[in-house]
Amino acid sequence: MTDVAASPLRVGLIGLGRPGLHLVERFASGGPFRVVAVWAESIVAEVVSPFGVRLVNHPRELLAAADVDVVWFAESEAFKNEFAAADVLCGKHSIVSTPLALSSAIADRAFREAARCNRLLLVHHPRRSDPDYQQALAVTQELPPSTLRAVKFVSWSYGLLPRGATRGHGPLPSDASGDAQITKVRFVAHALDQLLPLVSDRPLRVFATGDQDSPGFPKLFAGHSLLLQMTFEQGCHAEIDIRLDSPTKFQSGWLLATERSGYAKGQKFTLTDDGEVFDSPVIAVSDGNEDADQFEWLAQQIRSGVRDNVEEARVRTVVAILDAAQRSLESRRAVEL
Repeated sequence: MTDVAASPLRVGLIGLGRPGLHLVERFASGGPFRVVAVWAESIVAEVVSPFGVRLVNHPRELLAAADVDVVWFAESEAFKNEFAAADVLCGKHSIVSTPLALSSAIADRAFREAARCNRLLLVHHPRRSDPDYQQALAVTQELPPSTLRAVKFVSWSYGLLPRGATRGHGPLPSDASGDAQITKVRFVAHALDQLLPLVSDRPLRVFATGDQDSPGFPKLFAGHSLLLQMTFEQGCHAEIDIRLDSPTKFQSGWLLATERSGYAKGQKFTLTDDGEVFDSPVIAVSDGNEDADQFEWLAQQIRSGVRDNVEEARVRTVVAILDAAQRSLESRRAVEL
């Protein structure tokens, strides 16, 4: 087993909103990665200098740096410009904070460029170790194929930043992912990443609704709520309901239903032939650290240099659903995948 603590992979970071600053702080205390350099559109040196991280004036400096092993995109829409896909993906292995992109065309181009240059393109999914998700997954893995009929996830909270908020080192930059619209899209992307292994089936269509009163934003980023309703090939219906402007907090976790069983809040429910419903606790192995397993996995992938086709297909499907959701919001109709 590789001793990653002795030789952490050196990261050149692009973007320093909340996810980027979290990575700087997280890796400063150890782990398989260490941030050594950062580029962001708006940043002051005092934010990163306490961690021994240097600033660069252009992303190309990260590509040329001998002490950078991997470029990590910690900003929204990492591949929104041609520079990122054409230069970064051919210069270094790349990791992107969820989601990879909002367009299947952009995702396809990014993976194609990375493969052409024999580089890896990976996505960081820090919520795969969430206990509720792991418990729900344990339940679905015991089910016969195609028996899951309905899946639901609701997350209502009040996630708006106060006007003029700061992070202790000065004002938040304009691209900070603390922005509610970006946070909302990331929450949805995390939920989609968890949903796909739960259903284990091909999504057919998506219908998206949300706030329509935010001019100047792409529809997916408009407002503070987003509801996705999806239909899968074998008949399962799924809903993901995210709202960040609700003073009433409600977190359902994953809700699962078959004709004779279900799951909610760590409990499995079973309908007997007599019409009685029994509940029992679900035990799933978890060390309580939501980040560690994913960081170790990412580091192992980078060191191996081998593409994971199953993982790539999962990332592509998440992007395809987000792409379809954008078109559904624009047309106000269900969109086929």
